[in-house]
Amino acid sequence: MAQRNSLVKDFIASPKLPLRFYLAAGTFEIDREGTGGNILEATRHLRDVLGAKGYDVHYQQFVGGHDGVSWRGLLADGLMVLFGPR
Repeated sequence: MAQRNSLVKDFIASPKLPLRFYLAAGTFEIDREGTGGNILEATRHLRDVLGAKGYDVHYQQFVGGHDGVSWRGLLADGLMVLFGPR
């Protein structure tokens, strides 16, 4: 398993870049087995770090899990946020 929160640590240590972010996580994306796979909390943490660093971050939380049924609408949402009118 990769080092926990390594992406967050990378953003904290690096200078701010001209990037925008769309993050989404489902309320069922939690770590039930204790293996460190808590996508919901990790995504919230990344959102907070990016926001504190001054990035334009759009965060969406949905009722669902880590599956294609949940993703199918979120892909369009993310594309509209990132490439639509500012």
